[in-house]
Amino acid sequence: MANGYAFNRLTAGALSALIFMASAGPLLAQSAPGPTAQPSSAAADHSPRAIELVEKRISELHKKLRITAEQDPQFKAYADVMRSNAEAMQALFQERAKATGPRGMDHADSTLRWYAKLTAAHADAVSKLVPVFDTLYQSLSDKQKKTADAIFQELRQRRHAHRAG
Repeated sequence: MANGYAFNRLTAGALSALIFMASAGPLLAQSAPGPTAQPSSAAADHSPRAIELVEKRISELHKKLRITAEQDPQFKAYADVMRSNAEAMQALFQERAKATGPRGMDHADSTLRWYAKLTAAHADAVSKLVPVFDTLYQSLSDKQKKTADAIFQELRQRRHAHRAG
């Protein structure tokens, strides 16, 4: 059960990272479960929660940035990519959970292949976010940009503290 709990926390972490870390690709890789992480079938049970988390983060970001009606199209494009990325990542985690069975047992070679697949999926997700985030960021006022910068900085600090602790 401890492995399942850790995996679910990492799943949520990976999805959360995809939400805010559009231009911080190296940090995304840090949020991914490492080659030793073992998923459980419980990951498949949390897909609605993961998608709900994405929706919550989208709503929070919209509110914190104080997106205007004029900026809504750019924000919607960014949010749509976040949703799509979250769904793709969740599908990948569910695929992994099914492949490893209820106990999350797997061999080292397939675990390493899984990690490579996950890392590639993160890179793909970030590459999809960058252009829509750039467009959104350019539409922001200076005050909104400062807020966005602060959000990204806070996340970097949290990730660093989490890794150090």
